[in-house]
Amino acid sequence: MKVQLSEEAQRILVILKLDAKRVFERIKYRETEYLNVFSMKRTRAHFPEIFKNRYDAVTARELMQCSEEVIVGLDQFYSKIDEIKWYLNVTEDMPSKVSDKMRHHIKELENYFNMLTLYIDAELGLEPNDKKAFEASADTEIEPDPYTFTATPAPDFSENEE
Repeated sequence: MKVQLSEEAQRILVILKLDAKRVFERIKYRETEYLNVFSMKRTRAHFPEIFKNRYDAVTARELMQCSEEVIVGLDQFYSKIDEIKWYLNVTEDMPSKVSDKMRHHIKELENYFNMLTLYIDAELGLEPNDKKAFEASADTEIEPDPYTFTATPAPDFSENEE
């Protein structure tokens, strides 16, 4: 028997899901940019913008409306983010090693993100079709997927030849 969630609990779950999605997208899809700034200028001033999230402001009262699985998933996901943030703020590694480590960290973070999303979707009672509709309505990409190739037509110079 499925327990009906209050409207407040549903909203908290949606906010947590969207927050996790946004911070994950920034970390994953902007990696090249923030690592280039870090390696060229050796500055860490831009990292707070990459890692900012709403989870830090969530109260225990709000978390008590979530299932144990969601709370554990949130803890794993945001603990990994803290680990990445700490590493980037204290590392003295060379840029190539930082890049290699970040690829590994991001892969781990993606696993935690997928698990968290699975837990939240289950708690919200979203079926696979509902999930796609939810993501489509909430999906405003920060940046285009860097692995997607968009072909641009070649310019036509035939008119200029005389």
